[in-house]
Amino acid sequence: MMSDILMKTLIVSLFLSSLVSGSLAFGQDNVASVETSVIERSPTQSVLLVPGTVISRQDASITSELNGRLTWIAEVGDEVQVGDPLAKTDDHLLQLQLRNDDAQISRLKANLDWNDRQIERLQRLASMNNAAASEIDAIESQRAMLQEELRMAEIAKDRTLYDLQRSSVQAPFSGIVVSRSANSGEYTGPGQPLLRLVNTVNLEVSAMAPLRIARHSKHGQGVVVSGDEQQLVTPIRKLVPVADETSHMMEVRVSLAQGQWFIGEPVTVELTDGASATELTVPRDALVLRNKAVYVFTVDDKNIAHRTSVITGTGAGNLIAITGNLSEGDSVIVRGAERLKDGQTVRVIKRSIASL
Repeated sequence: MMSDILMKTLIVSLFLSSLVSGSLAFGQDNVASVETSVIERSPTQSVLLVPGTVISRQDASITSELNGRLTWIAEVGDEVQVGDPLAKTDDHLLQLQLRNDDAQISRLKANLDWNDRQIERLQRLASMNNAAASEIDAIESQRAMLQEELRMAEIAKDRTLYDLQRSSVQAPFSGIVVSRSANSGEYTGPGQPLLRLVNTVNLEVSAMAPLRIARHSKHGQGVVVSGDEQQLVTPIRKLVPVADETSHMMEVRVSLAQGQWFIGEPVTVELTDGASATELTVPRDALVLRNKAVYVFTVDDKNIAHRTSVITGTGAGNLIAITGNLSEGDSVIVRGAERLKDGQTVRVIKRSIASL
């Protein structure tokens, strides 16, 4: 009986000992694993995010140049190259006018030939004193007038040929027909809209920004354009530093390569809004937001985490400027800080390098 009691006591002691050992081991392993980076001093600039729209640099309303009835017009969605026909008007009257011009030119040339022969005859008679000089002067004067009439007839023919060319409206640039304002069979006149042609290759971004942006931006300066989960850095093509009295906004045109976005898509443009400065920066992942406060965790030489409140500033890529009780070169936690407590021991498993 006594031996049974001793045996049970021994078993309970071993069980309690194992629990204590396990709890101690658990306490030793309860160390948060984190990833750190280094606080750097980097040049930053204040930026302003402004909305923009993707537009085409060639977007035209194509109009008729002549009076006439449309015999054909391009369909919506047709892709055309520069010089391709977009619309055609009835050119029957112009063809008749061209025939009349040719007949007029032929008649005047025949009269000139007759005058040339008449002048030759009179000059032979004059050499034999059988013709008066006044007759020769009259014929030569008549010939000069016929030459002027011939030049006017040739100009009239050139105008008819030009009108015949304009009866077929040609594409001034390559693009796609996006809408029509007229249909085949309708009568059109000079200046009447026919269709809208848009170049879908030569694109850019149009953004409206405060006039002060002109002080900190220039042609060719690279800016960040983002939209629809895409982002790229592209140069400013043109600044238009003129604003109206109501909005005080100016237009900024940003170059854009084909294939990024479609015409009409909204994008966001990051424009410089102040002079450059050098500030302490950390990766954006280092920021912890809790209870409307922003702070970071630093790690000292003993692997103890310390919470420090910060005020955020200008962002540039992956980095953001901060102000707080921090120094350049401090190790800051960028992964694993969400559940840390001030003064908690951590294990650094990776040290990364901050980058833009």
